[in-house]
Amino acid sequence: MSHSWIRWVSRGVILGMAGVLGFALTQQMQSHRARPVLTAPVSEHADADIEGFVYHHTEDGDVRWKVEARRARVDESQHHAVLEGVRVRLFGERGRTMALKADDGSLDTATGNFDLHNRHDPMEMQFANGYTVRSPHMRWDDEARTMRTHEPVTIHGHGLTITGTGLLGTLTTDTLTVLDDVRVRIASPA
Repeated sequence: MSHSWIRWVSRGVILGMAGVLGFALTQQMQSHRARPVLTAPVSEHADADIEGFVYHHTEDGDVRWKVEARRARVDESQHHAVLEGVRVRLFGERGRTMALKADDGSLDTATGNFDLHNRHDPMEMQFANGYTVRSPHMRWDDEARTMRTHEPVTIHGHGLTITGTGLLGTLTTDTLTVLDDVRVRIASPA
C-alpha cells in the first residue's frame, strides 16, 4: 500500500468519526439535562481527539455562543471535552457580544457550561461596549448566561481602570460586578 492511500483512508475515518461525534454532541446539547461541570481530566480512553474543534449552542434558531479549540479530547460518556487553544464568542441581545481567548479549558456538553484558563498571562474578555476584562480564569454558566471568576480581575475602558478580586458578568444585561477588593482609577483627560 502506498502512504497516500493510507493517509486518505485515515482522513476519511477521522472525518467520519468527527461527523458522528458532532451529531451526538448536538443531540446531547438539545436534551437540556442538568449535569455538573466536570473539571477532572478526560481519561486516556477519550472517544475522540479532534483537531480544529468547533462547538456551538443554538437557541430559537440563533447561535448563542461558539467555542473553537485548536485541539479537543472528547469523552462523550462523561459529556466532557478538554480544550487547548480556545476562542469563545458569546452573543447577547441586540447584537451585544463578548469574545475571549484562553490557553485551555473544559466544556460540559450536557449543560453548555465551560471553564477557561490561561497558564501565564491573564486572558482578555472583550465586550462590545468597549470594556476589556482580564483574569486568569473564567467560568460560563449557560443557564444563567453569566461569566464568573474568583480570581484577580482588571477592567479597562472609557478612561477607567477597575481592579479587584472576583467578577460576575451578565451578558443579558451587559453588567460587570467586581466582587471584592474593588479599586477604581480614573484617567485624567489629556
